[in-house]
Amino acid sequence: MEYTFHHIHLRCEDIEVAVAYYQKMFDGTITERTEVRGLPIVRMKVGEENIFLSPKFGDMNVEPNSDNPRWGVYQLAFMVEDLDAAVKDLQAKGAELENTRPNGLPLAFFKGPDNVQIELVGSS
Repeated sequence: MEYTFHHIHLRCEDIEVAVAYYQKMFDGTITERTEVRGLPIVRMKVGEENIFLSPKFGDMNVEPNSDNPRWGVYQLAFMVEDLDAAVKDLQAKGAELENTRPNGLPLAFFKGPDNVQIELVGSS
C-alpha cells in the first residue's frame, strides 16, 4: 500500500487572518472556498502542498493546549534552498522570527497564526 500526502487541515481562530498570512508569507494561493456541513473551508496551495483552513465548528469549545480540539497544529515545516535569504524575505514581510540556526543546524523558526510554529529547513 502506498500513501501520499494530500493535505493538512488547520483550525483557525480567524480564518481570514490565517489566509492572508499564508498568502503574504508563502505566496499561498486559494484554490477553493467551500462549505461542508455549514463549515466554511478555504483550500490553499502553498508550494506543492495543500493546506485547508476552517474555523471552529458550531459551539465547539476550543482549547489552546489539550487533547480536546484546539486551534491549529504544532508546526508546519517548509524546505528552502537558501535559509538566510528565506529568513530575510519572511522578516521583510513582517514574520516574527523566534530562533535561527539552533545548535548550528540549518533551521529557522517563526511564529505563525493560531500558535502554529513555522519551521524553515535549509537544504544545505
